[in-house]
Amino acid sequence: MRRSLIGAAVLVAAAGAWLVVRGALAVGETVALKAAAEEFEATLDVADADAASAASFLDRMSGDAGALAGHALTLASLTSDPVWRAAEVLPFAGAQLRAARLGAAELARLTTAGHEVLVASSAVLRPSRSDGLDVDAIRALTPPLDDLVAALGEARTTLDRIDRGELLSPVAKGIDTLDAMIDRTGPALEAMRATARVVPPLLGADEPRLILLMLQNPAELRAAGGITGTFVAIRAEDGVMTLAGQADSSVFPPTEAPDITIPADASTRADDGVGRFVQNIAATPDFPLSAEIAAAWWRGHTGEDADAVVALDPLVLKPLLALTGPVTVDGEQIWAEQVVDTLLRRPYLEREQDAQTAFFRVVTETVFTAALATPAEAPGMAFHLAPLLDAGRLAVWSAHPAEQAVLADTAAAGLAARMEQRRAHALLFDDLTGGKLDAYLAASMTLETTSCRPDGRETTVVSAELSSAVQTGMTLPWTSFPAFGGFDREDIGLRLTALALPGAVVEAVTIDGEPVPWTAATVVGRPGAATRVVLPPGGTATVAFRFVADPGPENPDLVHTPLVGDPPIHVLEGVCR
Repeated sequence: MRRSLIGAAVLVAAAGAWLVVRGALAVGETVALKAAAEEFEATLDVADADAASAASFLDRMSGDAGALAGHALTLASLTSDPVWRAAEVLPFAGAQLRAARLGAAELARLTTAGHEVLVASSAVLRPSRSDGLDVDAIRALTPPLDDLVAALGEARTTLDRIDRGELLSPVAKGIDTLDAMIDRTGPALEAMRATARVVPPLLGADEPRLILLMLQNPAELRAAGGITGTFVAIRAEDGVMTLAGQADSSVFPPTEAPDITIPADASTRADDGVGRFVQNIAATPDFPLSAEIAAAWWRGHTGEDADAVVALDPLVLKPLLALTGPVTVDGEQIWAEQVVDTLLRRPYLEREQDAQTAFFRVVTETVFTAALATPAEAPGMAFHLAPLLDAGRLAVWSAHPAEQAVLADTAAAGLAARMEQRRAHALLFDDLTGGKLDAYLAASMTLETTSCRPDGRETTVVSAELSSAVQTGMTLPWTSFPAFGGFDREDIGLRLTALALPGAVVEAVTIDGEPVPWTAATVVGRPGAATRVVLPPGGTATVAFRFVADPGPENPDLVHTPLVGDPPIHVLEGVCR
């Protein structure tokens, strides 16, 4: 019996010593892992400033990710042996050991899968052809991305089972950090997977495709962006893209009977002209509807069916020009930093109406021609264009149902889709003057939610602080600034529509704290309110919409019509008074 006790004591001591050794090694790997993670983050920071060197950037990322995966695998191995797992039954200490093991295992799985994605991405950034994109290399990204997205889902499930209340601060902090990484990277990786699935067929990997570019002009705002006056067709076959045609609004006469059925809640007002006037295609936040209307207009004009419609505004040209370098149109050199002034301000002060549209179209064609001539730069362009999807400056629709089903779950599906994906409130801007002064509009937006009512419902205020940079006495040609609707020619005249979550009720609308008339509006199924606001030269106004609704999501969000500038958005938790 005594020998048995001694033997047991020796085993316990040995197990304890083993745990101490393994724990010390695990701490060492954790320190190394932290250093590798910091190096990886530093590489990502460099990417923001050096996207033109996409291939070398990816090499650095791949190397850093490899080191990260190596340390994570070692850490997982150190925390998963039988002795470690047996010790997980111990009170208190066992919870720490179990959390460390589960966190290390999920981190190892994620970093290994992530490294495989980066390796596959290298083939995209080092194309094997000079005449177009390597669509096979893009398609080859799908399997590793499927594995990584699946690993993210499994990691979320595993981490959700860990009781954070039992954990010491350092252990809890490590699990929270892993959780935050999953939340931060998950949406981007799912979007990347959707891209790998959709881009090859979109670019003619299986058959020739016709892509219709629909240019929106935010100098005259519509709910989803700006008026649509310029269309450019691109032919895509096996990754090779060529310009196939162009047209402006003058060739599309108004119609009383659009080919597409327009839902009653497509826009704020039934007389917004969605489907009737080509310039008002974007008056609805429902981008698939806008795209179908654009495709119908194009078919009526050319007899050709568009396989896809891509909406973009001039701000999309900035990253393209940053990679291709400046272009020259009508003797004028256009740089990335000058896009807003060159395309959205000066033409309306200096050029005749027809010349404005022609200049806008030619600049766009010239930039895209330069971009298509350098397919090796496409990955770098994609790197810069991706954030523009979330900003609403770029949207994509496919006439092929399987591809559209993938796009519908991404930010590329347009403003209404992003409202649903993010369970977000929305603020829509529509110009009422027929002029081009919205290029001088600046805004700051706020979403404030307060839970103070005795009935348990929430009060949400959607507000926008607006200002006009129009200067008194500016010479404004009538053709560009007609001041329809009774506005003065120097006024920025807008209709603002705030959309809440389903079930919300409008309580009030104010401008600068004073109640103003408003109309109820249901747009794409969302309840809302609309009001008019006028900004004279140098004028300011704060427009606020107050809603009452059942408690909403934990992380409220706000999306909006893309303006010429990117407005700051403040999401606040209100204080009960």
